[in-house]
Amino acid sequence: MTTTLEAPLDVSRVIDEPIVQGRGTDLLRYAVPVAAGLVIAGIALRFWTLSDLWLDEALSVNIAKLPLHQIPGALRHDGAPPLYYFLLHGWMAAFGTGDFAVRSLSGLASVMALPFMWAAGKRVGGRASAWAAVLLMATSPFAITYATATRMYALMMLWSILGLLAMVRALEQPSRVRVAAVAVMTALIMYTHYWGLYFVFAAAVWLFFRARRAAPMEDRSALEEQRTSRRVLGAMIIGGATFLPWLPSFIFQSLHTGTPWSNAAGPGDVLGVLGEYSGSGPWGAALALLLFTLFLLGLFGRAIDQQRVLLQLRTRRRVRPIAWVFAGTLSFAVVAGAIAQAAFVGRYAAVVFPLFILLAGLGAGVFLDRRVMAAVLLVTSLFGLIVGIGANAEDRTQAGDVAAVINKDANAGDLVVYCPDQLGPGVARLINAPVDQATFPHAAPPQRINWVNYRQGISDTDVLQFGQDMLGRAGGGHALWYVWANYPGTNHKCDTLLNLFQALRPNGQARVHANHNTSYEYDNLVRFPG
Repeated sequence: MTTTLEAPLDVSRVIDEPIVQGRGTDLLRYAVPVAAGLVIAGIALRFWTLSDLWLDEALSVNIAKLPLHQIPGALRHDGAPPLYYFLLHGWMAAFGTGDFAVRSLSGLASVMALPFMWAAGKRVGGRASAWAAVLLMATSPFAITYATATRMYALMMLWSILGLLAMVRALEQPSRVRVAAVAVMTALIMYTHYWGLYFVFAAAVWLFFRARRAAPMEDRSALEEQRTSRRVLGAMIIGGATFLPWLPSFIFQSLHTGTPWSNAAGPGDVLGVLGEYSGSGPWGAALALLLFTLFLLGLFGRAIDQQRVLLQLRTRRRVRPIAWVFAGTLSFAVVAGAIAQAAFVGRYAAVVFPLFILLAGLGAGVFLDRRVMAAVLLVTSLFGLIVGIGANAEDRTQAGDVAAVINKDANAGDLVVYCPDQLGPGVARLINAPVDQATFPHAAPPQRINWVNYRQGISDTDVLQFGQDMLGRAGGGHALWYVWANYPGTNHKCDTLLNLFQALRPNGQARVHANHNTSYEYDNLVRFPG
């Protein structure tokens, strides 16, 4: 009797990137039109959502409506850099302020990112990985959601992939134009969202160590690598220097504004990023598992043959800079957040999302059997579209429900009070009834929020005095409409204000009840008759 042993694994046969083997014409005949259909569906979803604008979106519109010279001052009390608002200002001047119009700027930025994702994927992993990255990006629920949001996150995704390409091209051939492009992209990233600072810093740290790497004097290629790294790093420093005029506003915002509804960052927050990228619910959980597997393959996977993939603890050489910037950005955000007691919010990680998708695309390219690769991408993309459709179909706010009741039943001179003021921008945008409006805690108009020392402002406000002032402002002959919710940071003062109104104006009638299934904000509406 003889025993046949399987041949030992020959690690020398391991194939590193790029991977170009194993394509079949029969497979491509079906894969190409299916992939094209998935990409088209993802693009279409970037311009479709059923929800009204919620707080952050309405705030973006209201700030961008201001004359250009007033936008920086308004942002000083808001907590963001100005570039997106300048761009939105010009966009609204051309296309109007309707929901579809103001969201289309993000949709356009998200679509524009796709061909640049292909270019980045091809440089790092070849054509197969490039198409995989485009497909994953096009059908990503994270990218789809923020393509339909009047916020800067889709723009950040575009800038980050353009910044990566600019750096790679400059390192390949540091011409003046390519080095200047690095400086320009550095400035654009930093002026769009403050997490861009972490992204730039992570890339600069990698360039610094690359430039400091020891090289023998006779090794001309290594010496040239050092010189090129120094030139590109210098370009990033020049681009970063353009941030100096905004530095006083940034320091003021860092000291006095923040997110009152969240806690300071911690290491565990990094793990939540994958959930943000994948979406919620069972389909989101399944998508997270697939994306995380592809991400790990992109980092550690090497193809042996069409049936086997080798996982090694050493990352693939070509992905190390991308992996460093991805992990470094998140790590610096956690450290800075712990020091400054700043929040770690998943959507802020949009700046490194293209890097995550690029690594996942490289992971898909590990499969030499293109039938396996096509099946994995098909399932992952379908899950992504399912989650994306669900997210775009659900309400992000109850502002429309509240405004509809007020527009139908309010009389001229009635007073609408919002507690907290965070409920004001979304509802006020939809109100066309001739009513007076005020917000807690400052009795200010509802179009914008003053985030400066926000928690302290709420703590210092005398609820009883505020309530009496509002009742006096409404007068005896007008109804008071109270829009309220229990939000973190309000110390239950909105509950206290509700009790005061009920005591002094009995027979209040609840007209809208809070639906906590809305994505971002929920509202209660109570009418107190005059």
